[in-house]
Amino acid sequence: MVICPNCQTENRVGAKFCKSCAARLPESSTATRPIRPKETIALGNLNPHTDSISEHPGTKPFTNPRTDTRPLGVAQGFVCRPAGAVFGDAYLHRSLIFSDETQHQYLVAQIDPAESRQIRFCPNPVCGAWFLPRSGVPEKFCTDCGTVLVPCGDEMVLIESLAPLSDTLLQVTGRGLSHGSVRAPLAAFEEKLGGARRYCLVGPQTTPFQRRPEAAQAVKWGAGLARGLDYLHENGISFNGKVDASCFAVANEHAVWANFLNCMLPSEGIVADRQPDLRALAILIFHWLTGKTQYEPDPNLLPGLGRLFEQAFSAQGFATGSELADALEQAVQQAAAAQIIDYRMGRLTHVGMVRTINEDSLLTVELERITQSVTHPLGVYVVADGMGGHAAGEIASGTIVSVIAQQAFVGLMPTNVSLPDGQDRLGWLRQAVEAANKAVFDMRKAAGTDMGSTLVAAVLEGSTAYLAHVGDSRIYLVNAGGIQRLTIDHSLVERMISTNQITPEEARHHPQRNVVYRTIGDKLKVDVEVSTHHLSVGDYLLLCSDGLSGMVDDPTIQRVVLGASSPQAACDELVSLACAAGGDDNISVIIIKIVES
Repeated sequence: MVICPNCQTENRVGAKFCKSCAARLPESSTATRPIRPKETIALGNLNPHTDSISEHPGTKPFTNPRTDTRPLGVAQGFVCRPAGAVFGDAYLHRSLIFSDETQHQYLVAQIDPAESRQIRFCPNPVCGAWFLPRSGVPEKFCTDCGTVLVPCGDEMVLIESLAPLSDTLLQVTGRGLSHGSVRAPLAAFEEKLGGARRYCLVGPQTTPFQRRPEAAQAVKWGAGLARGLDYLHENGISFNGKVDASCFAVANEHAVWANFLNCMLPSEGIVADRQPDLRALAILIFHWLTGKTQYEPDPNLLPGLGRLFEQAFSAQGFATGSELADALEQAVQQAAAAQIIDYRMGRLTHVGMVRTINEDSLLTVELERITQSVTHPLGVYVVADGMGGHAAGEIASGTIVSVIAQQAFVGLMPTNVSLPDGQDRLGWLRQAVEAANKAVFDMRKAAGTDMGSTLVAAVLEGSTAYLAHVGDSRIYLVNAGGIQRLTIDHSLVERMISTNQITPEEARHHPQRNVVYRTIGDKLKVDVEVSTHHLSVGDYLLLCSDGLSGMVDDPTIQRVVLGASSPQAACDELVSLACAAGGDDNISVIIIKIVES
């Protein structure tokens, strides 16, 4: 356990932040000693000697409220359970995901647990760790990133089969693992239905790992997986070098450890030799970057990455997953610093074909510091989509860009001249958005209107992008490898997509597609989502209101951006396409291209 120096709470092995007060925790020393029995928890463990469900600490006593369900008959065999069925008095069947003669997969929700027993997860898209209920003080904050945890909702998958689960998998389930790069099973139990035992495994919902990632994504995913592997090693879990893509899944658009069928748990509770797993992960990342399945020096790799893999496959290697992750991130940062880059920018806002007032506002502020013929660019870019009607929406969005512009000139731009490396850009961005929110909230209260706005904002410094968003305006990364959305809409239809109620295509035409649950100015305190991304020469960063993303699909956006003669030409064409598609809303877009200076 790790003891919080602020509130003295006991935290999980490998925790970085306190679960009770979110204070930063000291480095764990768990790698040098075994896992003690009291540090594990069995959540609905299988009991092979009884037909009953073992005690489930994740739920309180429950009586099935449904009276229209019937027991399965012996002759029915291994059939799917009906919607609304209850598994283990703990999980409610929401929908069927997949079924064959050996396995059924269901989307399930936890049934009415007590607050202290509720399964929670981290809503931070960069993290997304899951947390099982444990004895003592329940988690309030993510121990991996410090974000406030939320109930899991309908985002768990239950796999039901006739084959018993391995003892190793049951032990992994009992460890209560929680890390941003790990999606371990949450619960395991058995039931006897239709004359046969059914074995159930519950876990977070993920997407199958189906493709080799492009280069920038490969390094990012590799670093996250390396930190996840370090966490697993500290918790006494090894793969004995049997690491391949089948060990992973995709969650929140990054790779996570999700398949523990082939893992090992040393009897002494510690992983004495980490090298086999680290070398196996390194060769997999090397394959993603080069296409090669065996290591050999590759002149096409960035110099920092070349040296990294040379060390990874040397006799010395890397001692821990954290060392490998640090080396990957440093290699990317060094390559970015070595590049002499500049920005090419385009912007356009249009009232559309239906509205009479343009409630959108844009902000583009750029500062270039040139020393010894080297350009050091810094830019601030904002798209604000106002709402509330005439004399409300446009005032809200205009206030946002005015406040952030003032914040940039007073607090951000001077540091680029005197202290280029001396300020937390992500912290500044969060504070600037919070200041804009307070200004709009105060105006809303004074005017007695329902004014508000969505917002996407980016601070670009060199090849690093610091992003913030509130609402359903979006930021995309576009390059030859594809188009990737870097923000998740705070909207009703986005939640419906995440719970498999509708498809992304159905969301484009859903009658409630404009309903957002988080906006600027709605409350005194706003929950701002922020993230950091490293860009490369040839990448485009696109910020837009839903007047564009709701009318023009992602593949068309990518085609236009890559095919246009300039970012401004791309903005012009995208707005024209949105208008031609109906122009139901105001349309705003900013495009920044990273170019070699």
